[in-house]
Amino acid sequence: MGFDGMNCPNCGGELPATVLHAKMVACEYCESTVLLEDDALKTAGTKGVMAREPSLFALGRTLTYRRETFLPVGQARFSYAQGWWDEFWAVDGGGDGVWVSVDEGEIAVERPYDIGISLSPARLSLGANIALNGEQFTVTEADRATCTALRGEFPEALFVGQTYDYWHLFGPLGRLVTLEYSDGEFAASEGVWVDPYLIRSENAGA
Repeated sequence: MGFDGMNCPNCGGELPATVLHAKMVACEYCESTVLLEDDALKTAGTKGVMAREPSLFALGRTLTYRRETFLPVGQARFSYAQGWWDEFWAVDGGGDGVWVSVDEGEIAVERPYDIGISLSPARLSLGANIALNGEQFTVTEADRATCTALRGEFPEALFVGQTYDYWHLFGPLGRLVTLEYSDGEFAASEGVWVDPYLIRSENAGA
């Protein structure tokens, strides 16, 4: 269920409704993030400050990559040891959600992924080989990130100030698996790095 026809419980502003299965939205009118739980709205925190940076990616602007289209509807900014990057929650042409990460020109498109096994962070040292769903992956990056700002809609609850450990795993045919660990649980996504020069904007967006 999305936020169609609903208002921010903090300021009363109208909440956007782009994704049918949104679980969280950042209010455009105040500093609140809002959760939808059991058909009720609840203020969850603040959306933080997100300095605008020149980018091909923007909320409401449809993009194409090869023959796929993506409509970004949520933007989360994360800080880590080397600086910061943005994660966009987007809807593809089939109506499914994807994560698009943008880090200084490096762009990856990933979809939610079931790793199929129980993992311990201790197994995920740099260079370690991990078997996921019958395929071998190698840990190529390990770091810690903190959410610093939120805009738009998301399929899950995110909070400014939330910190988690993450790993990038490189696999067959250039595939990428990202593992995130927070509050004792793993979340995973799987996809590929994409060529930014093949991404095209379809409209000016909202």
